[in-house]
Amino acid sequence: MAPTIHLRDGSLFIVLKSYFDKSGQEDQPFLTIGGIAAGDDVWTDIETDWNDILQKNSPPAAYMHMVEAIPLRGEFSPDRGWDDDKVFGLVNLLLSYLSALPQKHKTKYCQFSSSVSMADYRKLQLESYQMDSPADLAVNTCTDRIMQWYFLEYKGHDLEAHYYFDQGEPFEPIIKAKWEREIERYQRTGHYNVWSHITHIGPALMQKTPGLQVADMLAWATNRHEVKIPQRYQDFVIGLRYLMPTQWNIWNEALLRKKFRPLIINPYDPRHF
Repeated sequence: MAPTIHLRDGSLFIVLKSYFDKSGQEDQPFLTIGGIAAGDDVWTDIETDWNDILQKNSPPAAYMHMVEAIPLRGEFSPDRGWDDDKVFGLVNLLLSYLSALPQKHKTKYCQFSSSVSMADYRKLQLESYQMDSPADLAVNTCTDRIMQWYFLEYKGHDLEAHYYFDQGEPFEPIIKAKWEREIERYQRTGHYNVWSHITHIGPALMQKTPGLQVADMLAWATNRHEVKIPQRYQDFVIGLRYLMPTQWNIWNEALLRKKFRPLIINPYDPRHF
């Protein structure tokens, strides 16, 4: 059940691992979840190289966490030798590493993000649209796409998937509840269910888990880009999206109207037909 690949003899071998982190809140412009999925052999290289980059940087860093790095606090405080340019250099060094993953790894590695435009969501709420919660929308979209990717990329293989969230992450109970419902349905009906391949959902320590640090970077950069306020990292997500295999979506007004319906329908509005 260990969230990293550095395991002692006799530990359980995990075929596939996915890591999730969120950025934004429901009272902010966007709520985003980022997910990173890869095979165990890919994580073997990424974890070793990621930690090596952090430790050999000048100044060294114990981990990458964007909400500490950008405002220069915690691990990245000035009294540890950090400034804006040094953080910018390290962030781009990590991006360069991910973009240079060997081709054999890029077929077994994929990034996912799902964001909800909270202004659009609240607008449709006022129109009596019956929608899933923003957190449910983001996490279910992200995890469903990961499952689809698993079965397209790893077809013909028996899968065992483990999902990890940062400690205290509010999205974890949402996906765990859905997993438990799907497993109960599978056990009750006997009908095949892709969720039966997930054998563990639980927390991990972000400071010790490179997969969570990558997911944090993706979620943070996605939110930063969608807010569209001129800033140093506003286009950072473009590199993450186009240099590595990535799937993403934005729950905006058009997509929400397509997916959901209002409780009270205006018979003269053609969008409802």
